[in-house]
Amino acid sequence: MSTKISKDDLKSPDQVTQTLRKGFVWTTGHSKIVIAAVAAFIVLGVGYSIATYLSDKKEIAQQEKYFLLEKAYSAKKQGFEEAARAEQINAQSKDKKNVPAFDPAKKASGDLQKDYGTIVANFESFINDAPKTKAAQMAALNLSEIYLTYKKNDEASAVLAKVEPGLKSGDVLTALVLMQTGNIQADKGDCKAAVEKWQKLADTKALAFAHDEAKLRMGLCFESMNDLAKAEALYTEIAKKEDMNTTDFAAAKEAQKYLRLLKAKKNL
Repeated sequence: MSTKISKDDLKSPDQVTQTLRKGFVWTTGHSKIVIAAVAAFIVLGVGYSIATYLSDKKEIAQQEKYFLLEKAYSAKKQGFEEAARAEQINAQSKDKKNVPAFDPAKKASGDLQKDYGTIVANFESFINDAPKTKAAQMAALNLSEIYLTYKKNDEASAVLAKVEPGLKSGDVLTALVLMQTGNIQADKGDCKAAVEKWQKLADTKALAFAHDEAKLRMGLCFESMNDLAKAEALYTEIAKKEDMNTTDFAAAKEAQKYLRLLKAKKNL
């Protein structure tokens, strides 16, 4: 993405908020969950080992159920996406003989209940059954995406809140859930709540891979709240970061753009 500042950027006082809402492409693809082997402890350690074993056993069982739900969701979503692509190609193509067939019946209706009714209900039931499992966290991320597609931000936020108590420090799913929760809060216009989630993410050393993007989003929120000093400090920190192992170069490039934009606006 270019770091040049256009005239339109300077004309719109709400440009930062709009950019925040569009955001980066944060992939919520599902990571494989590696279940740690249960160590053989003695005396007091035996109790811990048994508890861990039972917990892991439950996690595995839940993940087996989750992947069946995800399979149904992915098939439904893929069908809608293929129908949308076929419709677009048909609308744009002049040669109707060499375009994919478009079946209007396969297109998403725009009604959540009609499109994903049983899938949403199954995800909700699954999450409620074992909200502290990693499988539930993955299900919540998927379900939140469905809700967001249909502009149901409150429902998306609520489902992520159900699994937040089970998040483990340093786990990639923790980063995904906190990032997504902050995105939703910001999109609702509650930047204060969004910053709290992203700050929690940025404070977790084990999640360094997500720090730059979390801080960039915090900067955008601070700017929308007219706290320009904090916004500038965050943009500068990301743009000038030199640690090659933890630097998010896409975020650094964006930070440079927003820093230039902020300075240009301050000079108006």
